[in-house]
Parts: sequence; C-alpha cells; structure tokens
Amino acid sequence: MKEFFKMFFASCLGIVVGLALLVLITAGVFGAMASASEDFVTDGVLALDFKEQFIELTGNVETNVFDQNMKESIGLRDFDKIIDKAKSDSKIKGILIKAPDVNMGQATLYSVLQSLKSFKESGKFIYAYADYYTQGNYFLSSIADSIFLNPNGMVDARGYSTMIPFFKGSLDKLGVKFDIFYAGDFKSATEPFRRTDMSENNKIQTRQFLNEMLGVMLEEVAGNRGMERTSFDGIFNDNLGRTAPLALQNGLVDELKYWNEVESLLKSKVGVKTSDKLALTSFASYRGHQKLTEKGPSAKRIAIVYAEGTVGYGDHTKGSITDQEYIKIFSKIRRDDKIKAIVLRVNSGGGSALTSDIIWDEIEKCKAQGLPVIASFGDYAASGGYYIAAGADTIVASPNTLTGSIGVFSMLPNARAFLTDKLGMTFDTVRTHEQSVGYNAIFELSDREKQYFTESTNMIYDTFLTRVAVGRHMTKEAVHEIAQGRVWTGLKGKEIGLVDVIGDLDDAIAIAATKAGLDEYKIYEYPHIAVDFWEQMIKELSKGMNKKEDAMIHLSKSNQKLIKLYQEHKDFLEAEGVQARLPFIFEY
Repeated sequence: MKEFFKMFFASCLGIVVGLALLVLITAGVFGAMASASEDFVTDGVLALDFKEQFIELTGNVETNVFDQNMKESIGLRDFDKIIDKAKSDSKIKGILIKAPDVNMGQATLYSVLQSLKSFKESGKFIYAYADYYTQGNYFLSSIADSIFLNPNGMVDARGYSTMIPFFKGSLDKLGVKFDIFYAGDFKSATEPFRRTDMSENNKIQTRQFLNEMLGVMLEEVAGNRGMERTSFDGIFNDNLGRTAPLALQNGLVDELKYWNEVESLLKSKVGVKTSDKLALTSFASYRGHQKLTEKGPSAKRIAIVYAEGTVGYGDHTKGSITDQEYIKIFSKIRRDDKIKAIVLRVNSGGGSALTSDIIWDEIEKCKAQGLPVIASFGDYAASGGYYIAAGADTIVASPNTLTGSIGVFSMLPNARAFLTDKLGMTFDTVRTHEQSVGYNAIFELSDREKQYFTESTNMIYDTFLTRVAVGRHMTKEAVHEIAQGRVWTGLKGKEIGLVDVIGDLDDAIAIAATKAGLDEYKIYEYPHIAVDFWEQMIKELSKGMNKKEDAMIHLSKSNQKLIKLYQEHKDFLEAEGVQARLPFIFEY
C-alpha cells in the first residue's frame, strides 16, 4: 500500500508540474506573440533582408525547433502573395532591400525579381542599400529606383563559376574504390569518385549553362539599370565593383552613402520628421499579419503538387519526394472529383530512379482519368526531377532552370584494401551459390556481376528515354541525342524540345485552367503541411532568446556551407539502387 501511495502522489505531482509547465509555455507564447504585435509598424517602408529560407511550399522543410540558426521558410508563391498585398496596401509606401547576402537558386532569384518588378509597377518606390553587394544580392537590388552603397563597400560582381571537389585521390590513398556504372556520356555525377578532374564533356555542358544563366542575369540587370550588356564583360573581367568609387564610376550603384544618410532620405520620402523614428516594417512582421487565403469556388479546384528535394524511396520527410507520400497524394487527387487539373511544381535534382518511375506512373493514371497535368520547373528539374514530369501535357520552365540530365548511374563502394591493409581486418565466407553473399563493400565484384549492373543501368536508362520520348512526342533516338546525362537551361530546353513554355508557376496555373476550361477556380496545395502545436510554441518562445545566446549558437556562413556540402555527399553515398540525379547542386 505504501508503494501505491508513493506512485500515486508521484503521478499527481508529475501531472501538476506538467500542467504548470504548459501554462508557463503558453504564457510565453502569447507574450512572444504580443511582443511581435508591438513590433509591427502599420505605416512605413517594407524592409526585405532575405533572411528567410526560400522553398517551394511554405513549411515543407525539416526543422529542429531548438536550432536557433534555422531560418524561417517561405514558399515562393506565398512570398509573391505578400508582395502583392504590399503593392495594394496604402500603409506601405515602398520597399527597402537591405540584404547583406541572399541564398537562393538562380530560378528563385529570377522569380523573386519578377515579384519586385510587379510591386514597382504600382508606382511605389524600391530602394536598395548595402555595406557590400554579393552577386545574388545585386541581381535582386538591380530593380531598385536607386542603389546605395557604403562608401567603403564593394559590389562583388565577377561572373559565374562553379568548383567541384574530387575524392578519388584521397580514396586511393585510403584503399577505398568504387565500382561505377553509368549511362550517358555527360552523366558526370560520379566523376568525383572516378576522376581527379572534370571530364571535357562535363566542362562543355557546365560552361554552356553557366554562360546561359549569366545571359539571363545580364538581361535583367542591364535592363533594370539602363546599361549595355556588353559593358558587364569589362566589369566582370576587371572586377570593377571591387571598391565603392569604382562601382559608382561604372554605373553599378547610384550613390555612396552611409546608412544614416539613406535613413534620412527614406524619412523624407515617406513624410517622417527628421527627429522621428523611421518606420521600417520587417518582412517577417508584415507576413505574420497577413491572412493568405485561397479564393475561388471550392467545387472547381486546381491542385498544385510540390515536388521539391531529393527523390527518395521509403519513409517520407518534409522537403523530400518519396514513393509512399506521393502515391497517397495522387490517389487522393484522383478520388476528388472537384479537382479539375494538376500543376506539378518541380524543384529537384533527382534521386531514386525507382521512385521517379513510380511517381511518373501515378501522373499517367491522373491523365488517364482526364485530368490535365502541367509541369512547372523551379531551380532544378533534372534527372529524376525531369523524369517525374516527362509525361506532363505542358512543361513550363524558368529561363535559368537547370533541367535535362537524362541519364542514370549506380555506385558500389569497396573498402577491402582499406580494411585489410590499414586496419588488418580479413574476411572469409562459406556460400551455397556464387552470388549468395550479395553485393557488399568487402568482396570484389566478379566480371559476371559487373555485367549484371551494366545491364540494369542500361535498361533503366532505356526506360527513361522511352518515358521522355512518349511524353515529349519524340523518337527515342532523338531523345538520346539530347540526353546522355547532359544538363541544359530552361531556355535551351525549350529550343531542343524538353520544355514547352518559358514562364513561372502562375503561367503554369493559367495553362492548367485553360486546359480544364475553368474561368474561376480555387487552388489546393499538396503535400499538406500540418502545424505542430509544440513546435510552434517552442519556436515562439525561442524568439525571446537574447542576442548573446543567439550569437553563441550561430554558425558562420562558411561552416553552414561545409555542413551543406557534407549532407549533400552523405545523401549521395547513402542512396540505394540506380540513381537519376544531378552531379551536384551548383552555387554561383
């Protein structure tokens, strides 16, 4: 009986403590919310610092609520909606771009720039200020009526390049090798594990798409700045933005000013007294006070299915494309007779060839049911990312989307020499059949087993070619000519038949509505992102951390890039089965 009462009172105490903790956390949340509300400025300038993590669908990213370095995420379509609201909001006089750096893919930059262009067409001003401009930040800031630069700053505009790490030399020293099988002369994803430099084919394709992406950027920047495109060759070659006076002299910026001078200019612009505080409304604050609801008749729906991240097999996580999750999504869409069309929004460099084919089949089932399917491409729609969209009725891409990469590969590591020569480990086996041990990192592949892998890789490549040929109404031979793992831009993709329309997500939605015969419709987005109560509470509480605590856990930009590079290669090496993916996620 004594033990019973001990357990009883301990349980009661646990419940009381739990309830007390819940009350404290809830109070903290509402306190944080109230604080956020107090920070909201209802009359002034919308300040964009682009600290948000730009993705396709808001919330579709794995988060660690205890990681204070994790950026808030926002979907591109939601960003466009909020800028559109600001455009018609009489309380917002203009936009200030004050971003030290931006972390976006090229098509995302292009999309954000178009949103800012639309805002500017309302007649409201856009100003840009920075202590220094990176190339991506300058790309966006070029839309500003005036670009201001710190007198000691710079515009780091030197053109596009990419640098790829190669591991073969290190692996050779360790005694680790890979058996690699690939289809496509331009399929360069495995080069870091079988070469010590880029192949000539890889250099050819990379040089071409970098030049085409540069062309898109120059067309926008030169047009926004009223400059000749040819003038940028000299600017890039001689790094003529390396000092503030040079940047001013070469027309990259309009004036050299310190922030307090720009602040005074903005006060004058919006009618604020010099002695008063400038009303800068942060994007996060403004976003938190906007209700983003979908309008239109519920009985006439267009489904946007976001396919972003790596194409994987099995368990699903946010920001990934898996067979299980997307079978559920497309099955649900087919059962909903209110859905009249599908827009497949792809931002993926690919991954599992098996999952890619499964999703392709799901889309074919939707088409067989009479649903128009329009594909819209973001930063990437390559390899497996292109595979899943190959059967779409119409394919829409941004001019600087990276697409194509129609090819496959598989890799098997062999660490026998490392384990034996470096660690002294040996292995032996008893088997009933020649291949009963299976493929592993210990035993060498026999010639017969290598032949099996070659056959499997070529078979999947042939299937990939067939899917594209049928979807694009081309012969398989014609697809093979432009496939072979080669990466193209959206502009070139349209020229060679992989893309139908150069445009954005809104263009794809309009095409879907036309094909479905809809004058009015309501957008439904998939996958559905559920808001976790506890995650939201912890997130709100974390906003109350002081600057000192935040700085202690802040990761430098270089360390963030190293972690990203590590995760990229970890996913690459842990992938199972034949892969259809881009070589690397390029940064410029």
